[in-house]
Amino acid sequence: MAYKLIAIDIDDTLLDQNMQIPLNVSAAIHKAVLKGVYVILCTGRTKKGAMRFYKKLDLDTLFILSGGAEVCDSEGQIVFSHPVAPDTVNKLLKYAHDNHIHAQVYIDGELVYMESNKYAKAYEASFGHPGIAMGDLLSKTIETPKVLFVTDEERIPQIQREVGPLFPDLNIMRSKPTYLEFASANVSKGEALAFTANYYCIAREQIIAVGDSQIDIPMIKYAGLGVAMANASSDVKKASDLVCASNDEGGVADVINEFILETDDENQSEN
Repeated sequence: MAYKLIAIDIDDTLLDQNMQIPLNVSAAIHKAVLKGVYVILCTGRTKKGAMRFYKKLDLDTLFILSGGAEVCDSEGQIVFSHPVAPDTVNKLLKYAHDNHIHAQVYIDGELVYMESNKYAKAYEASFGHPGIAMGDLLSKTIETPKVLFVTDEERIPQIQREVGPLFPDLNIMRSKPTYLEFASANVSKGEALAFTANYYCIAREQIIAVGDSQIDIPMIKYAGLGVAMANASSDVKKASDLVCASNDEGGVADVINEFILETDDENQSEN
């Protein structure tokens, strides 16, 4: 199979634990691009949080943001968007406020929350840009690609069980052990990847998707070859076709080398 597109999650997949792109990964991506393969970053981050990695890799493809709620072009223009309805956003923020959960939304690409706290600061440190505290957030009409709850890891499973029946029309998934993401129904990295594949006229059998967390499962299942990182959660590994090396070991480079670059070399040798 000649793979023509590879979708790569950013956090804990593309990036190592120091929030850097390993050199072997950068080199492999560059070679794949030169070969004509579409390299698609597919992240839960917003455009502001993802753009620096996109630029560092010198990509000019579409890129998938906010867990699949948005797709941008190389100029940063939104070409696909499915936001959470404002009344639902308000209900989620109220639930978070009443249950002492840090919640944040994304307004025009900016990170916005009701108050700064340790959870906000941890998120800001990880994602590389500051947020905006807006004390009257509950009184505003907000359209956002997603709502994110950030709290202690041990609270997340219980919260996920509780909010499921309260918001049956939302897609609710964990993107990190301490993150719970809320998106509109049918929004997923898989749906956004399908849009991207159609944009480039590429069959799903010609796609590789690589990820590590629950939010990556839809794109891993959509792709012709779904790959979980060694550091991925057990449910992601179960949903995948194979497991590669960890993010700290540059597992993405191994996938590109074996299934995109070495395949080409083998074909040339046969000829």
